Order: sequence, then C-alpha cells, then structure tokens
Amino acid sequence: MSFFQITIANMWEMMTNFIFLLWMSAILFGRIPRRGMKHAVLCVLMGTGMVILLSFLGTVCFRTGIWSGKYGRLGAVAWLYFMLACEALFLWFLYRISFRDSWLGALMVETMYTYGQFLAELYLYFFGKNQYNLAIAEERRSYLFWMLVVGPACLMFCGLVIDKSGVGRIYRKWLEQEEIHKAIIFLLAVYPVIFYVFEMGVGGGRPEVTFLLLPLLMLLVIHIIFIYVGRDWQQKQYIIAQQASMRQQMIYIEKMEKIQSELRKFRHDFQNMMAGMYLQAKEGDLDAVQAYIQEVTGAFDRQAGDQIKLMNQLGNIQVMEVKSLLLEKIIEMQQEEIACVLEVLCPFESTRMRSIDLCRCLGILLDNAMDEVRGKPDGRIYLVISSQNGCTTFRVQNTLYGTVDFQHLGKPGYTTKGDGRGTGLESYREILDKYDFVFSFTAMQDGCFVQEIKIKES
Repeated sequence: MSFFQITIANMWEMMTNFIFLLWMSAILFGRIPRRGMKHAVLCVLMGTGMVILLSFLGTVCFRTGIWSGKYGRLGAVAWLYFMLACEALFLWFLYRISFRDSWLGALMVETMYTYGQFLAELYLYFFGKNQYNLAIAEERRSYLFWMLVVGPACLMFCGLVIDKSGVGRIYRKWLEQEEIHKAIIFLLAVYPVIFYVFEMGVGGGRPEVTFLLLPLLMLLVIHIIFIYVGRDWQQKQYIIAQQASMRQQMIYIEKMEKIQSELRKFRHDFQNMMAGMYLQAKEGDLDAVQAYIQEVTGAFDRQAGDQIKLMNQLGNIQVMEVKSLLLEKIIEMQQEEIACVLEVLCPFESTRMRSIDLCRCLGILLDNAMDEVRGKPDGRIYLVISSQNGCTTFRVQNTLYGTVDFQHLGKPGYTTKGDGRGTGLESYREILDKYDFVFSFTAMQDGCFVQEIKIKES
C-alpha cells in the first residue's frame, strides 16, 4: 500500500478512536459544556487537526519500522502514551477541567477502548487470521471489513455496556474525593507498560488466545478496585453525613430548648402584660391597646418567633451538605450578632451541580457578605433559596457600605478588603465556569449588594 493509502486507513481508525473518546468522555465527565460558537469551532478544528496529525505520524512510524523489530513494542508503547497526551490535551480544552482529570479521563477511555480491541482480536482468531498480506486483493478486502465494520461494531457494543453499567456515575464520585486513590492512578498510568510486559513475558511476543485474555483480566482487576474504592468512599461519605446529621440534631435541640425557655419567660410575663392591657381597654384607649398588642407580639417574635421561622426554613432544605453549611454560617452570624434572614420559598431537594462546588460558592458569597456587614449595627444579610420552574436560585443580599468596581469584580488581584485578600470571588468564577447550566448575576439594588446563582436543573 502507498503512503497515502496507509494514511487514509489510519485516518479512519483515528476517527473511530476520536468518536469513541467523545462518547466515553461524555459518560465519564457528563454532558459537554456549551461555551459559545467560538469554543465549539475551536474544538472541532482541534479535533480534526489531532486526527490528521496522528494519522500522518502513524504512517511515518509504520513506514520507518518504529513499531517492528526488537524494540518495536517499546515504540508502540511510546506512541500510545503520545496519543494519550494528545487526547488529554483535547479533553482539557473541551471540558476546561484540570489536566490531571483530563489525563485520568484519557487513561480510562483507553482501558475502555481495549474492551473493543479485545473482541475484535477474538474475531480474528475465530473468523479471520492473525496477519494479512495487503498485496492480495482478497486478504485486503477481509482486512478492510475487519477494520471498517468489525472494529467499530465491537467498540459500539462495549460502549453500550459501559454506558449501562453506571461507570460514569462512580467515576464522577471518585473525582469528587479530596484525595484520588493512588492504586487506580498507578494501574491506569502503567497499563500500556503492563500490557507490554504480559505480552513479552507470558506470550513471548506471540499472540495466543490465552494471552488475549490478559487485557480483559487486567481491566477486570481495575474495575473491581474501582468499584471497591467507590463503595469505600460512599461509606465514608455516609459516615460524614451521619455525623453532620447528628450535629444538626444537636443544633436543633439547642434551638428548641432556647425557644422553650423563651416561651416560659413569655408565659410568666403574660398575666402582667394582660393586666396592663386590661386597664388601657377599660379606659377606652383603643390606640394604646393596639400599640401594646404590637409591642407584645414584637417581643415574642424577637424572643422565639425568629428562631421558629429559621427552623422551619431550614427544614425545607433536603440537600444535607447545603443545610450543614447554612447552619454553621447562621450560628456564626448569630454569635457575631449579624442580622440574617433565610427564606426557602420551595423545598430544595436536589441539584445537578456538584454539592461540594455549590457549598464552596455559597460559602464564598456568605463570607464576603459577613465581611461587609461585620461590626455594622444596621447591617443585614438576606439569603433566599427558590426551586421552581426547572431552576434553583440562590440569592445572597447584604447591606453595602463601600463601592464595587463591577468591571474588575472576580478578576485576579481585585479586592476591596486590603492586600492579600480577594481570592474568593476569583475561585467562585473558576468554579462556575466549569458548568454550562449554572449562571451568575451581580448587581446593586437599593443600597444592597446582590449576588445570585441560578442552576438550570432540566
């Protein structure tokens, strides 16, 4: 075959590999984010360029004999790592995730890709042959059928199995861990080397049926470890959730005891209050009676009503991580005597955004609001949570005492708090940029600074 014909054949294989990469990465990382037409065009150009470049370089390696001879397998392993680096770079640009996550994603896709290759190799053993002489027309047609039909069909079958197995959900949970399990990272990173060692050590460089089972065995080991680590992490998260639940229950008990104490005080003073109102009513001073009643109900609201309302609002939050965060922040504000109002207009039960990222964003907004009103007697913070019409909205509003440059807000280095500060909103923007279904809003309204997070849930 000519150089051009080999390049075209390589281009078909690279296109199949690239489509499989897009499919599996969508399973692992979720839906591809929409970042505008410019980003989409750049991704298409980058993917096309990657396919053409790898096809051309693959032909050069084949014609120069880098993949054959005594050290041919070493050359093949080096080529595989080069392809993985290109794929990781593409995933990093496509999803705007860390390069570590994109590299791990490329390694995971490679292990999945091996499932399809394994089935295609089995087809050769039972229905084809190990080597084809492409100079013979009949063998060339058999090879093209294997490459153009059998290979993609095996990949599609494996992709459907992986899609239905729930690996993507486990993988995303795994990425949420603060420390990624080193055993899986090591197995993924050295998988091509292990494959080479198995082939040379066990198979002696000769493709045998027993040897073809080794990649599958290796993938099963990785999969078992992956599931075990995922379940272990889920158990740890369950323990953490139980601890948070116990913490919340203790806080609820403390609040209820405080409310009960205030009610006892109110009941003790009730007769004296009614006696004073009785004398005013007997004298016919209805305006004074009305003012007295308002004063009595106002005193009750200050003593217990606000706490009851707060507990009712917190009861509408079903996401444990968010409820724990808000409880801690509200207690902190009460200790610092910062006036805070929480309103949960509809029950908040779930969200598409990762809970750890949502808590980080809310924590940044609430910390900034507390910094602004701390020490100000008339400062107030309003937090409104609304879940309706397919959207979840978090609105943080605080009294504003300074000025804000909206053009530089959230940019590196900008702060109104002095040197060494101001990294919170920068991190806030970086987190939100990872989601194409999360939108932010910043404004000044009636002397207050307002920030909103709107999550499109469907």
